[in-house]
Amino acid sequence: MKLKNLLFIGGSFCLITLGVLVAPKMLKSDDLGKANKYYEKYDYKFAIEIYEKLLEKSPSLEVAQKLANCYRFINNTVAAERAYATVLTFPGFDPINYIYYAGILKQNGKFDQAKRNYLMYAERVPARSDYAVRLANSCDAARLWLQNPDLNVDIENENSFNTEHADFSPVAYDNGFLIISDRWFLKSPGSDKNAKVYGWTGNSFLKIYQAEQAKDSAAGVMQLTLLPEQINDKYHNGPATISADGNIIYFTRAGVVEETDLKKLKDVVIKKTIYISSKRNGVWSEATPFPYNNVYQYSVQHPALSPDGNILYFASDMPGGYGGMDLYYSEKSGNGWSKPINCGNTINSEEDEVFPFVRKDGTLYFSSRGHITIGGLDIFSSTGVKNNWTEPENLKSPFNSTRDDFGVFFFQDNLSGYLSSNRPGGKGSDDIYRFYQKPKEQFYAVDGKVTEKGTGSPIAGLKIFLINKNTGEEKSTLSAEDGSFKFNLDKETDYTVRGDMDKFFSRQEGDITTKGATESIVFNVKFEVEKVEEAYLVRLNNIYYDFDKYQVRKDAEPELNKVVAFLNSTPDVNIELRSHTDARGKAAYNQKLSELRAASAKEYLKTKGIEIKRLSSKGYGESQLLNKCVDGTQCSEEQHQLNRRTEFKVVKVNPVFSYAPIPFKSFSYR
Repeated sequence: MKLKNLLFIGGSFCLITLGVLVAPKMLKSDDLGKANKYYEKYDYKFAIEIYEKLLEKSPSLEVAQKLANCYRFINNTVAAERAYATVLTFPGFDPINYIYYAGILKQNGKFDQAKRNYLMYAERVPARSDYAVRLANSCDAARLWLQNPDLNVDIENENSFNTEHADFSPVAYDNGFLIISDRWFLKSPGSDKNAKVYGWTGNSFLKIYQAEQAKDSAAGVMQLTLLPEQINDKYHNGPATISADGNIIYFTRAGVVEETDLKKLKDVVIKKTIYISSKRNGVWSEATPFPYNNVYQYSVQHPALSPDGNILYFASDMPGGYGGMDLYYSEKSGNGWSKPINCGNTINSEEDEVFPFVRKDGTLYFSSRGHITIGGLDIFSSTGVKNNWTEPENLKSPFNSTRDDFGVFFFQDNLSGYLSSNRPGGKGSDDIYRFYQKPKEQFYAVDGKVTEKGTGSPIAGLKIFLINKNTGEEKSTLSAEDGSFKFNLDKETDYTVRGDMDKFFSRQEGDITTKGATESIVFNVKFEVEKVEEAYLVRLNNIYYDFDKYQVRKDAEPELNKVVAFLNSTPDVNIELRSHTDARGKAAYNQKLSELRAASAKEYLKTKGIEIKRLSSKGYGESQLLNKCVDGTQCSEEQHQLNRRTEFKVVKVNPVFSYAPIPFKSFSYR
């Protein structure tokens, strides 16, 4: 049986088979055919009893293989380890058993043995060696994470919720919670020989319970009641998600078929589906199916709502995915729910991604076997929406263990909540654990660098300004020898970071903000600037004007055409045309004449296709002489000519500014 064809419920693979739903009678003989029939119907609990006897009396690869698979499917990792070790003693076993055995060893915390078996698979199946080596290397990461738990996170078993049976996936509801459990609530197999048993686990079917603080009882004592039959039918029900107002429930249910089809469908596997029920005047309506269920072809399960209730995330093995169970989303509109779309291969892998949950800030949490895990299912987080997500982050230890960790739920503080796990030390099977994250002291800073455009060389001594856009407060610092500069920032504040323009082409600047930051952040800011000693002010040669005229002459056009070429090659640059006169004549007249000449040069550039918004003009008259030829001073014509000049000055370069907000915990300032 391929892994991708199985369904997850309570950290275990679960399917419904119509036909055999009661415990088997005492066997008169060890019957391989009967065991195989149970195996084919996924009644692993019953099949194990026969396979164990068969393996003892008549050992064979088939019996050993199926017995090992049964233990793996019901999450009995101790028995599965022993069983797969036996499989590897038979000649002709399928090499995939190295992967199965290694996965079980990893869940049992035996990382070195697991790594060896992953590498054995790589040797036996070269075409899949990259995959196997990645799994082998994951054993080192798993050991490191397990041995270095986050000391700011406390986790404890929520005794009031848990039994020796599977209890998992709590969500807030009314004055308490909804939890999923396969406990014996109304009947027990010991007192009722006809009590229905789920052959996969040997327990009752999953049901949705409401857990509330028991009246007149000590704190922490919970009272459980079954949700009504409109929601809990006779087979599996749960996990569930609730709308923000508590009036709509979306939940997983074993697929429903018409009674008239039951005889025709004997021994047919029915897939998981999502159902929806609304509460009016305190009464739940009959549940209706999600429009994209398909009870015969694929499963749709584990619903999770976005905070605004307009996006429904869920897990499915529908065709077109990346392998196993994938996460999908559907959007609510006036016409109902849209056709599901895969959340993409950043989230989904060739194995299983299941149990999504969306925190109130939009962070997605889910469990996966396909990303690097400590062992079994691990809980991951990612930010984004729909099918656009950041690379998933493993929550590591103590959130994750070597076993299955899933069904996470956060309270409104985004720091505490519940998770589900079958880790050692619980009451039995899957348990609910409460976690507390200690608030981390947050800080925000700028870690910047100034380099020269083109060469990448660091620039020292550049004055950098930090402007608080909320208050207008301005701070400054000088870049160090290596071009670096630093600022500390306040929370919930908008800033502008600006470089001094006195020695460079332009004012380099950009905006950053700490608003909405939920963790410490260092903004990696980079300025690329161009020195201006040679390029800041460009003097044009041979720009002559007729006496008492300001129109551009033909013999001046070659120089102005150089300006056109410069502007065409630097589209981010704006310039100012500056004209000067010599000191002869009245100063007021010279000022006006220079302004007209500068404007004339500007107009010429416009006719050559330069955008007018990139050009400005200014006349300086005789105010900026280059020599001592002031009024009353005897100078030659050549000396006067030196002062009659036209220049262009770069007054703006659109900033080459980049920054990346880096979570401080990553220590990656790239």
